[in-house]
Parts: sequence; structure tokens; C-alpha cells
Amino acid sequence: MTGGMASVVTQTMGLRYDGRYRPELFRITVSANPSEALGRRAGRHLRRLRDLKRTIRRVDAGIVHIHTCSGFSFFRSGLDARIARRSGCRVLLHIHGAYFDEFFRDLDVVRRRVASAILAGADAVIALSAGWRDKLERMSPSANVVVVENAVDVPPFSPPRAHDGPVRFLLLARMDKIKGIDDLLDACAFLRRDGVEFDVVLAGPSGSAGDGPVLMGKIRERRLDGCVRCVGEVHGEKKRELFRWADVYVQPSHHEGMPISMLEALAAGLPVVSTAVGSVPEVLADDESGMLVPAREPEKLAAAMASIAADADRRAAASRSAHALALRRFPQQRLEADLVRVYDAVMNRSRLHRLRPRT
Repeated sequence: MTGGMASVVTQTMGLRYDGRYRPELFRITVSANPSEALGRRAGRHLRRLRDLKRTIRRVDAGIVHIHTCSGFSFFRSGLDARIARRSGCRVLLHIHGAYFDEFFRDLDVVRRRVASAILAGADAVIALSAGWRDKLERMSPSANVVVVENAVDVPPFSPPRAHDGPVRFLLLARMDKIKGIDDLLDACAFLRRDGVEFDVVLAGPSGSAGDGPVLMGKIRERRLDGCVRCVGEVHGEKKRELFRWADVYVQPSHHEGMPISMLEALAAGLPVVSTAVGSVPEVLADDESGMLVPAREPEKLAAAMASIAADADRRAAASRSAHALALRRFPQQRLEADLVRVYDAVMNRSRLHRLRPRT
């Protein structure tokens, strides 16, 4: 699996929790076949609920930590939470998803009350930032919400490698429309029009903005051949190579939660040019490591990209600032400490909002 939620799940499975908690992975969701009949889909989910109950008994679980997002998945998580509580477990709901607030807002009155009750019924709700905490508390005022920001592995700082030629921009994302892929291509067309020399790599699996051939067609339509390329999904060393290749990370999203790819870029010492969406302003505001622009405004995105492309000294200073920010605020050790404190509070039935998560 790819994406921010999958990355966080992978991280949490690898933490040691001071030796006091042992994680056991249970895969709740299974990718659905669009042609699957409703009855078969319902039966599949009911079997997974039965399997969840059996797994709780087998491992003698004390806490069920549910990673969830918008849409059907959230209501499905409400059923998982109910099974966990009936089995005697504490329940954590970890809210991911770039537009959970819009999902909640667009629900009808009945489903909104159900969603609010699901949040309130958990022993704790984990928000990805202070801004998301405030939104969740407005959705469900009695919910016990605590902030646990995402985290990444932060390697030692390595100064950017000098190279001749255009400034290199990188985006790591699913090629979805909400990631602003078309906006970035339009911004690149503005840069090309204005004579700015640049290279852009789009890395990630196909999505609603198109697959490789469709994206290449959009690139050719804008006459960006030779300066914009798609490399598909990358992992491991290939992803690390791209971070070493790039000079600047660019993120033109329309919606975001707490984007792991942006935190990885900061940890790699890359300055960030991003739209001011989700929790991104809480990360980059008043910090020298990044630039914020409005979403859905390609010309302003192009102006920010051109500005940082023209100033090598600024990029070098921003690189140092980016790595320092990641080391100070987003290391995996901090994530581990936060989760241990949350788990301890849940087991002791403490109100989590009285805790102060480390930032």
C-alpha cells in the first residue's frame, strides 16, 4: 500500500514503545472491485468484523488503534470501534484524510449525528495538527481529541550537491486532481513562457489526474517536453535518489492532512514550495524552509518557484532550515514518545486534551 496513512501505519508497527506496548497489525480494509455486488461487499466486511473480534481475543489486545479517513471507511471504522469496545478494549480513532472536514460538512443531518457520535464514543481521537484538532472538536464537542503530528526518519544533514543546469523540482504524490497536478503543469507553462530554466519530476502512482500516457499528453500539450517527466511510483532507494537529485520540493495540493512526503522532503533538506492547505501552514508558516501560495492559482505557484529558482543562497539557507525543522519537530522518536503517552492516558482513562503533545 502507498500513501500517507500506509506510511504512518508502517512507522507505528516499527516503533518499540519503550518495551511497554507491542503492536499487532490487522488489515481492516480490502480494496474493492468496482463491479462487486453490494451483497458480496457487505458479506466481506462482516467477515472482517468477525476476524477482528477473533484477533482481539487471540492477542489479548488492550487498545485498538484504528487508522481511518473519510467516506464509507469512517463509518466502517465506527463498526470496528464498536466491536473493540464490546471486546473490552480501549479505542483510538486516528483521523487521516485531506478533506475530512468537507466530508463531515456534506453529510445529511442523520449521518452527521452518527459521525459525531463515533468520534465521541472513542476513548481518544488523534488529530494530525492543532488546526485539525479544532475542526474535530467543532464536529464533536465531547470527543477527546489530542494532537499527534506525523513523523519521518531524519537522516544526518547533507548539504545540497552542487550541479550545473536548471533548478530541479520534485513532487511525490498519487497523480490525483486534488494533488494539484494540473495546476503544477500550468505553473510550469508559465515558467517556460517567462524563460525560467527548470526540471520537474512527478513521482507517484496513477490517479484521477491521469496515468503515465495521459500525463505525458498533458505535458506535450503545454510544450513541456524535456523539462517535466513522470517516473511512476517509487519506493526505497529510488525515492531517496530523487530526494538527492532535487533542489526544491513542490506541493500544489488542493487539500492535505499532514503530508508525509513533505515531511520527508524537509528531512532530506529540501526547501518546500506548497499551497497553504490543511496543516501545511502550521508546519511552514514563519519558517525559512518553505514558501506558501494559495491553492488553485498556478500563476502564483509559478512566481514562487521562479523566485526560489533564482536565488541559490536562499535555497542553501532554506535547506539547512528545512532539515533543522524536521529534526526538531518531526523525528520518529517524538512520534514514539507521543503515542506512549497517549496509550498510557487511554489505559488510565485520562482526558487526553489535558496532555501537551510534544512539538
